Amino acid sequence: MNKSQVIEAIYENGVLKPTQPLNLKQQQVVQISLNSEFKTDYPHISKTPGICGGRPVIRGTRIPVKVLVNHYRMNEKVTDILAGFPNLTASQFYAALSYYYDHQSEIDADMEADELSSLLKQFNLVVNADGVLSPKN
Repeated sequence: MNKSQVIEAIYENGVLKPTQPLNLKQQQVVQISLNSEFKTDYPHISKTPGICGGRPVIRGTRIPVKVLVNHYRMNEKVTDILAGFPNLTASQFYAALSYYYDHQSEIDADMEADELSSLLKQFNLVVNADGVLSPKN
């Protein structure tokens, strides 16, 4: 009789790494089923390949954590932020802040990559005096 067992693993750089050691018999056949959504310790936050580049978002939406954090950093009132995202609840917003403070370097690096200077460097572009983008010579 075939018995099914769930084994959690993380896929990084082409390698599937179990989170705990496996107790497998020699030449045992293993069937792998992948869950496309990465679980987090935050019920309102998910990371899913193909949604916002796998970056953390509010679960069930395409609202990145970094976007909410950026609004908050600009000293916008929470009520104003929530008004701008009508489907977002206060608990989802505060979960995004909680995730940010626990993963600050990850989110800060993601926000920095979106800055104009980083994008210009990445795509080898310059902004001329008229504000037009052109390839760097």
